[in-house]
Amino acid sequence: MHVNSLKYLFPVALLLMACNNSKQSDGLEELKAQYDFVIADTASITRVVIKDKKPSEVTLERSSTGWLVNGSYPARKDAIQVLLETLGNVTLKNFVAKSAVSEVNQRMDVYGKWVEVYSGEKLLKSYIVGTETPDMLGTYYRMIGSQLPFSVYIQGFNGYLTTRFFTEPSLWRDRTIYGLALDEIESIEMKVNGPEGFFWKITRNVKGNLNEIAQEASSWLLMGRESEPLSNNKPQLLMTAVSAVRTLKYEGAVVESDNIWNKKDSIFSAVPAFSFFVNTIGGETLETRAFYKKTEGILIGEDGQAHEWDPDRFYAELPDGRMALIQRYGWRNLMLTPAEFN
Repeated sequence: MHVNSLKYLFPVALLLMACNNSKQSDGLEELKAQYDFVIADTASITRVVIKDKKPSEVTLERSSTGWLVNGSYPARKDAIQVLLETLGNVTLKNFVAKSAVSEVNQRMDVYGKWVEVYSGEKLLKSYIVGTETPDMLGTYYRMIGSQLPFSVYIQGFNGYLTTRFFTEPSLWRDRTIYGLALDEIESIEMKVNGPEGFFWKITRNVKGNLNEIAQEASSWLLMGRESEPLSNNKPQLLMTAVSAVRTLKYEGAVVESDNIWNKKDSIFSAVPAFSFFVNTIGGETLETRAFYKKTEGILIGEDGQAHEWDPDRFYAELPDGRMALIQRYGWRNLMLTPAEFN
């Protein structure tokens, strides 16, 4: 009888052990799911939505021509690349101490960025990107619907990841100002104000079809303020100036969170340092106005004098009305005097 009892008890014991192991396994899998933030196949990502509590929101969407910001504007390739690398390489660094969970969650709820990642209409991940860890080498993440935050990082990167998830659409936009090819441009004009001001216009040397691609340097003429032809013995410089319009970029957008934003109206009401116009084949005129920018701190020039204005950067009003910073270096092919074209 004793032997028979053991015969029946042994399978029961095995069943109980299996159930116990199954529960432990399920618990571990459930925990792992709460810190599985990585998306291994970033090529499958078609849309990323980032929000905060300001409220501010941006939608980045993959299209046949590249990534778009809010469905309308080309996105910065460098920023998209960094974002995708972050989504595909983030990994667990540490668990958060139980005593710190409440404080970390409170900070995440106030300062966090809500991130949704999609493949088509399928939601791949949905989590909050929080603030940096005390050692500045990790970032707090938390899955939507979970109460457990985790410290994450990217191997080989020393820093935190919050700054990669900005919600201001202007900061995601491609920084190309015009992006026009030679066959789209009728003429360009530069008007520089001040004591040493000047004006020039580079226009098509019309011989035949207006819409033909002007690839030859001789296809462009230099003209003055009264539309009078100006002498030019360096036609290649004219071609270089017109070609520069395609890749002309601004350094960075000025947004509401920037301190200078409150002075935007007064800056734009001043006399610009220069105005640059692009006249298109389609009859549109696109203007960028540049304004002097005060130096940060004390700047001593080569003449030994303190300079009030930054010699390398300007504030700019872009053709679409946005405010930005531009660099003199980026405009070097366009900030030539009429004499410098000879």
